[in-house]
Amino acid sequence: MDRSSNLLTRRESINLIDIAYAAAIVFFSAVCCKLFYRMSIEYHGNYSSDLIYYVALPEAENKETYRLIGWVFDLIYRHGFGLKGMAVYLGAVIGCICLVNFVYLKFFTHGSGVHRGVLEVASICVIFIGPMYIPGFHEYFYRWSFSAFAWHSPTEQSMVLFSVPAMICFIKMYESAAEKISVKWWILTMLSVLLSAFSKPAFAIDLILAMIIMFLIDLAADREDPFGKRLLKRIIMGLSLIPSGLYILLEMKLDFAGQGEGHSGAVIVNLDHVINYNNLFAAAICTLAFPLLVGIVNYREFGKRSYKSVLFVFLTGLLQWVLFTEEGERARHGNFAWGRQIATYLLIMTCLSLAIKNWQDKSFMENRPVIRKLYFAVIAVLLTISIISQLYYFYIICMGRSYLC
Repeated sequence: MDRSSNLLTRRESINLIDIAYAAAIVFFSAVCCKLFYRMSIEYHGNYSSDLIYYVALPEAENKETYRLIGWVFDLIYRHGFGLKGMAVYLGAVIGCICLVNFVYLKFFTHGSGVHRGVLEVASICVIFIGPMYIPGFHEYFYRWSFSAFAWHSPTEQSMVLFSVPAMICFIKMYESAAEKISVKWWILTMLSVLLSAFSKPAFAIDLILAMIIMFLIDLAADREDPFGKRLLKRIIMGLSLIPSGLYILLEMKLDFAGQGEGHSGAVIVNLDHVINYNNLFAAAICTLAFPLLVGIVNYREFGKRSYKSVLFVFLTGLLQWVLFTEEGERARHGNFAWGRQIATYLLIMTCLSLAIKNWQDKSFMENRPVIRKLYFAVIAVLLTISIISQLYYFYIICMGRSYLC
């Protein structure tokens, strides 16, 4: 077979993989549409979720249009599409999450020669990489776990959709600052983080805290440029998150002033929810075992600005959950857990990209073949248990069981 025939065959095979990927996303989104519609009406008295609250907003006195989901649902309702239109929108959000996952994985594996088909499969699988169900050790799928994705929360799903590209935009802006801050990535960071905050503020809070800590470390460690120049660069980058910060303050004012969903309460520092957590060690290890293993093996990578950014977002998300909670009517909402959740999602996807790069790199641990095989064997076991656990969780939710299991 000549060279032109080989190229043609390769193009055809890539096209077939892409078509299969598109079909998988459409099917997945359709399944989610049905699930979300049943959640919106609590079909047969089952399918409990947060969605039942949000679909009622268009007819409520306070429509909460200062949140993305309230604004979108009100728009869908006013155009006569009703609950089915809302379910279709949320199904489309899940499909778009798969696509932004692909972009994220491609960004972190750039230049490693990983086939696009591998990333396409991984972009769907990453949604199902979460808490492992292990009998006798951790018998939960979502509750009392370090879950990374919430099927019952439309606001969390919208936040994921915008937080994934926002993380990329911030990294690109941060990396460009070594020479000259990119105006394009500054604007894209501002817009994507604002959209994420408009969906749910958790990721924006994570990123703002992470940025402050990283910039202080950079100012102390970086001696190449004059202090004034280094400080000015960090201030300019920080300005990109000001709109998100202002929006979060506005949302908190509306919520805690009695104009939002809560009519009393405040944010407080309290560790009781951590101290009283049901088997905290099991909850953490059954979600974080995979990223912890990959992160330890590839610890040098986390010195780079891209991986360091994700790591600090995870640490600030964890810190946000540990330290803060709400009191009053919102005390049981667990809103500060969302920061840990989106940060865990990003860390898992980042470490998945690292594991894929390790597999692709034939020189990786080439002098220690036994350890290499053991490393990939353990990764395979952890991912298999995790994905099977979360696929089963998704199945029982689709059958109407409560998400709190």
